[in-house]
Formats: sequence, C-alpha cells, structure tokens
Amino acid sequence: MQSAFILLVAGMGTTLLFLSIQALLTTISAKVSAKFAYLMPEPEPKKPAAKKPVAKKDDSDSDELVAVLTAAAHYYQQNN
Repeated sequence: MQSAFILLVAGMGTTLLFLSIQALLTTISAKVSAKFAYLMPEPEPKKPAAKKPVAKKDDSDSDELVAVLTAAAHYYQQNN
C-alpha cells in the first residue's frame, strides 16, 4: 500500500512539474514572439467586390417553364 502511495505522489508530482514548465515556456514564447511580430505582419483583409445588379427575369421564361413542367407531369401521369 505504501509503494502505491509513493507511485501516486511521484506520478502526480511529475505531471505537475511538466505542466508548470509547459505553462512557463508558453508564456515566455508568447512574450518573445510578440516582440518580433513586426517581422511578419498580418495580411490585409480583402475588400469585398462590388455587388452586380441582378437582372430582372422575363415572365415569358417562367411561363415557358410552367408549360414544360405541366407537360412533363401530364406525360408521367399518362404512362403510369
């Protein structure tokens, strides 16, 4: 039982030590890279393209479409 407790403390201690070192190095890395950020500037965002006006559809196109769809539905009903 005593050896299990020693392994528990050693494992948790090692994990705590590793995570502390990692947090410290991450903080140091962020501070160092902030000092040299001017060497790699962020690209400027692209401006959105001007929207093109939408052309108004002719009613004859929609009338033709309705006629074609009606004929197709009628043909389907006759053959089934």
